[in-house]
Amino acid sequence: MVTQIEIERVMRLLQSRGENYRYFFLNAKEPMWIPHLHTNGFFDNPPEVERTEDGGFKIPDWPPIYYLERVFETPTARDEVLGILDELPETTNPRVLEGIVNIVLKSDDSNNLVRFSEKLLAFVAHYQWGHEKIIQLVNRLSFTDGRLSRFSEAFLFNVVAFQADQQAEEKQTRRKAEPQDWTILTKITDFQEYEKARKKLDQEVLEPQAHFNEWEYQEILEKGVRPLSQREPYRVARILIDATETTIRLSFHQDELEEVGSKDYSTSWCKRVNESNRHYQDSRGALVLALTFACEKVYEKAPESMSVLDQALRNPRWDIFTRIRQHLYALHLTEQTKPWIRELILTHKDYAKWQHHFEFQRMIRLACEKFGAVLLTRVERERIFEAILSGPSEQDFREFVGDQFTDELFEERKRRFHRTQLHPFTPMLFDQYADYFQELLAEEEKPVTDDDYPPYRMEGVRSGEERSPKPADELKKMSDEELLSFLNEWRDVHFKSEEWWVDINFRGLAQAFQSLFMEAIVQDESRLRFWIDNRERIERPIYVQAMVSAIHERVKSKQFDKLSQWFELCEWVLSHPDQPREEGINRTDESKDHPDWESSRRAVGDFIEMCLEKDINVPISARSPLASLLDTLCTQDDRRLDHDEPVLLGQNDQLTEAINKTRSRALKALVDFGYWVRRQLKDDQADASEVFAILEKRIGSGRKRQLTLPEYALLGLHYIRIWGLNNEWAAERKRVFFPQENLQAWVEAFGNFLQYTQPYKPTFDLLRDDIEFALENIEKFTINSRRPTHLTDTLGEHLFTYYLWGVYPLTGDCSLLERFYEKTEKEKDRWSHLFDFVGRVLAESGGQLEEGLKQRSIEFFDWRFDKKEPSELKKFTYWLEATCLDAEWRLTAYLRVLDISEPENIAIFSQMNTLRGMLEDHTALVVACFAKLTDAVVKNRSTFYIQPDKAQPILRAGLQSDDMTVRANAERARENLLKDGRFDFLDEEN
Repeated sequence: MVTQIEIERVMRLLQSRGENYRYFFLNAKEPMWIPHLHTNGFFDNPPEVERTEDGGFKIPDWPPIYYLERVFETPTARDEVLGILDELPETTNPRVLEGIVNIVLKSDDSNNLVRFSEKLLAFVAHYQWGHEKIIQLVNRLSFTDGRLSRFSEAFLFNVVAFQADQQAEEKQTRRKAEPQDWTILTKITDFQEYEKARKKLDQEVLEPQAHFNEWEYQEILEKGVRPLSQREPYRVARILIDATETTIRLSFHQDELEEVGSKDYSTSWCKRVNESNRHYQDSRGALVLALTFACEKVYEKAPESMSVLDQALRNPRWDIFTRIRQHLYALHLTEQTKPWIRELILTHKDYAKWQHHFEFQRMIRLACEKFGAVLLTRVERERIFEAILSGPSEQDFREFVGDQFTDELFEERKRRFHRTQLHPFTPMLFDQYADYFQELLAEEEKPVTDDDYPPYRMEGVRSGEERSPKPADELKKMSDEELLSFLNEWRDVHFKSEEWWVDINFRGLAQAFQSLFMEAIVQDESRLRFWIDNRERIERPIYVQAMVSAIHERVKSKQFDKLSQWFELCEWVLSHPDQPREEGINRTDESKDHPDWESSRRAVGDFIEMCLEKDINVPISARSPLASLLDTLCTQDDRRLDHDEPVLLGQNDQLTEAINKTRSRALKALVDFGYWVRRQLKDDQADASEVFAILEKRIGSGRKRQLTLPEYALLGLHYIRIWGLNNEWAAERKRVFFPQENLQAWVEAFGNFLQYTQPYKPTFDLLRDDIEFALENIEKFTINSRRPTHLTDTLGEHLFTYYLWGVYPLTGDCSLLERFYEKTEKEKDRWSHLFDFVGRVLAESGGQLEEGLKQRSIEFFDWRFDKKEPSELKKFTYWLEATCLDAEWRLTAYLRVLDISEPENIAIFSQMNTLRGMLEDHTALVVACFAKLTDAVVKNRSTFYIQPDKAQPILRAGLQSDDMTVRANAERARENLLKDGRFDFLDEEN
């Protein structure tokens, strides 16, 4: 036990700031020192970055941050450490900021991201090292929670956005002093003079930079932003659109923007919008690749957002966004994208002047192949073909080749131009155009390919390739017996010496075998019978998995002729039990001696799921074998489930575990099976008795093994779908699905039900006792649930929706919503989230809302406004955007809110956009709101940022108004901005 005298002695030694000071903070581990160090001011003044005499910078170390990082490992010290971080003054010192980031990353509470948002943003703004920490922070982002969502948007934008050229003002000054003619380069023939002129012009070019070097930036996009795009593609895409648009704007001087039009010269720094042409991509190109990836995921995972995404890509004027749209349309040729494709084709102006660029021609070619002549009318096609044949310009060609011009050379150029321009339209050519195109084709031996269109591809280095030890052609020459022997005996895993990035391994051989099985063996009945009959002789399960994957692809292409054989193979695979791990034995699907059948069993599960997909339409004759396979999968042992072997270490996400384990995932497929039966029988009331017979085996009193937490999570998520198959059965067994006596299991089941199931009015009475149980146990969720805020917030969202539908009144003894607010009295963040959620619902409802729903929404606002909780009311952003509510009401309500609560810095961007859009019809109210916003700016001394391009039209309208009150508000707003040092508003005059 350390005495008070010893503590005082240590404090005196540390005051010297010498070696004792450094040694203590680099080695001390006991949290007991925190209050004494705090009292003595050792955490008060972290050092700032220092400028050296030679113009460089020195980044001082601050040992106390290392001590705080270390003691944060002790759970009882965490609150004290976080409290100290709260009190730290703003700093630009990367070492201090890095320590704060390390502590936040050690915390599993997402609220700390918001709590220390300014310091995390400062780490990005003053970045020097540690891109892997940026990746970890990006992986923590979420757009489902109100406060965290706002921070996530701001943080992600700051990570990916480029900074303006630090020499922009100097370059602009030089540019104005010595105006340069950019066409001069086309007029110089002497090489030395050309280089001299080019270097002079390059001195004026703006070069915005990412916060990170090219490699780090690409790593962040690949390992941070792309995984985030998988989870929240639309939100990420919108942020990346803004970042890309900002980056391009920063590449031009202000007076160039109008002159360049839509030309962003992106073909020079991003040759393909969806793939890199070199190992490390230009940072601007890497940003576009990430944006394209996010957009692709919107089309795949959130097709309901395709239209709004398309509009967001249309808003910026730059060519790169058009190229991305063309790429997306080419990947998704549907009735929805068809009119968008037509628009791009019909509005294109340069058929006669410039060769189609890569994305445009690819979109045309694939659309013509897909839709044929119905894509364009005969008149439209004729107009395009005539435009193509009217080019290229002979005069332009003369100027380009100079004295080397000849009629023969131009004729060759013209016919090659026509050939590539007409090629994408091949399926729609007719009459003389088709004849002429065939004539052009006959003149060239080499066919036209995508790589014949600019910008031309540059091959890069490939890495991480897995390859078969024998090429496909050699495998095809083997007899089935020889091939089986080769699969069993080959084991020479190695890297190719001349191609170090190529791994010759079992997986590469399995991929080659899978292709051969699908393309050749399946087509030959005798060969197929050999492999089915000799399946027991296949010694490595990885090749069995390849066979199952091959039949998966065959059935996916709707080839159902051998279904009975495929089901026979799947039954045999499932006859191999999922064996428990044994000490000293490493089981893998590549091993002969210790084979692991888990991946093959999982492949069978994937095959069944595919068979049940709506678009595949496997015939109803498969009902019995599919049910038999599901019976086995849903009731057999599953080592990972039964022995709690996590797929994701350290994350404790039971739903993720469920969808990544074979038996629990089969339960989801079982529910899909019930709805597949109904679809195939074309009877919405058809009895899917197999579903409930199998479920009884798994959850009934006679079950062989208890449900695991991942299974509770998955069954809870799908409870409504099960109820839809059999209302009575599901209602009778509700307590099995949601066992209130087992709080941990109940939290997983009901929590995932709330999070992933929309409120459904017919089931409210059935689930009311679980909702009330949730309300009574909210405090216990904090102890028992990994994500208490998700469950609490989602519960609030459901309760509001039921109120909105009139299930119960807003207040009073019968109001579950009022009880929710009473239960969360000490957690005002929950109030903020729900208020923000209601605004989002209203904003996303479009311009129409039933009068009763609108009235109840306004009553809810008035109720919450009367509570006058600033942290809740500051979440008014989406309410302001809700066009279903009267604009005058929204602006008046916003004025009332600003009297009580200051806006969030990260919300001002959206609020200014909305105010700008309402300016013309509601000038007086918009100017009044803007004036109050600037009052907050002055009060907070520059912690808020208001964009000049949004504010200036509002100021201008107010200052020019004939209404004295409006003009006075505008003058007050301008004065506030000038007090804040915003001299960019000086030009706004009366």
